[in-house]
Amino acid sequence: MSTPISRRTFLRFSGALVTGSLLAACSAPEAAAPQTGSEGGEATASSDTIKLIWDTFRGPGTGWNEERIETFKELHPNIDIEFRPLTGSSQQDNYGKMYAMHAAGDLGDIIAFDPSHYHFWRAIDKGIIGPMDELMEADDLDLSQWFEQFITIQRYKGKIYGLPSWGWAGHDTMVINKRHFEEAGIEPPDPMGHETSMETYGEWARTFYKEGERFGMAFPYSESAVAVLCRIWNTTFINEEGTRCLILDDERAQAAFRWLYDLAVVDKVLPSPGGDLNVAAAQLEGKITMNWAGSLNVRNFDRDIQDPSIAEAWQGLFPTREDGRFPCQIRGGTWNINASSAHPQEAYEFIKHITNFEGCLGFNLVAGQGALVRPDVLDELVKQNPIHEWFIPNLENGIPAYAPANSRGREYTDAITQRVQLLLDPNDPIPFEQGLEDLHKAVQDVLDMDPA
Repeated sequence: MSTPISRRTFLRFSGALVTGSLLAACSAPEAAAPQTGSEGGEATASSDTIKLIWDTFRGPGTGWNEERIETFKELHPNIDIEFRPLTGSSQQDNYGKMYAMHAAGDLGDIIAFDPSHYHFWRAIDKGIIGPMDELMEADDLDLSQWFEQFITIQRYKGKIYGLPSWGWAGHDTMVINKRHFEEAGIEPPDPMGHETSMETYGEWARTFYKEGERFGMAFPYSESAVAVLCRIWNTTFINEEGTRCLILDDERAQAAFRWLYDLAVVDKVLPSPGGDLNVAAAQLEGKITMNWAGSLNVRNFDRDIQDPSIAEAWQGLFPTREDGRFPCQIRGGTWNINASSAHPQEAYEFIKHITNFEGCLGFNLVAGQGALVRPDVLDELVKQNPIHEWFIPNLENGIPAYAPANSRGREYTDAITQRVQLLLDPNDPIPFEQGLEDLHKAVQDVLDMDPA
């Protein structure tokens, strides 16, 4: 079981680690500031003080954002950064707020419209975020600092619009309470292997279920899990172009949903969708054996265990596909520059600061984000807790997410969640074929909408 690292401990660690690089950075010349004012920053007639605004819902309350601002100020004393936390009730609400702030001319210089929340392309097409190619080329930035797949999702129409923030392989994992396996005399799966069949996972879900006491498995009823479900059966939920839902055209997709329907509705060994059960807390209490989730959830489960006699963190991966790929959905975030910023050069320098080794390490250990986007950071995380090594295979051999071509991300994910919950509700069951048709229609209706 890992021990959370405090902000003070992280600062001591990162400060000792990078003293040499900070000294070198301090000697770098400051870039000249543009002299025209616009949304997102106050341009001044002189270069004495430059003000940037950072709008984000990533990390507030953890101390990470303040530490990044403080250490950047040490390197660039003429740049002030105002941190404005976004505190909407959901991530999607925060994106809505940023669109409104843009429309009102009040959006910050440093922002984030994440690819895996399906807002990245929409924000580019609307002129909200600008490309970084020229800044990177002038800086000779080494993009190999990050895993290639997380740089790839920063690209659109031949340009690059951000640097990676968070990133993982999606809901690609069974988060397992190993104690239940030991008590039952069952050998747990290899945490880095892909040999366990879905038939075996189904058998385990039924075996570990105890009516009124324990669920054998939990499923998140989300787009990210549904996408991986179909990929396990060697197909896909929507086509790569993001224009068609395929679940009625492909018997493999239907078999995937039938497997899940039988567990949820027929055998009733999964928690009901829409209930008030806190799955993470229930697993810590020994009330759930397997939770279909991702690497960040494995890490959090391991971190939060209080009684090792009740729970021990483990994971099981899904079987290798026929094409040799591992079933997952590479998901990631981004840090962007407001296209209307008066100070793109300075904003770029700050984005480099929050995505470098120290920034990314703190994003994991202090901000609590799943930021497995840099090989050097992943190496350090493995040293601190070997559980991170379990996540490497899917990061190296994963499959990118397929996004709706019309950038209707919120409508797309909402439609899936609502219809999957109806399909898999054991308390108000509907015939499998009807539920699948309803899910297909709801999703295809979204994909057929005009671009956002």
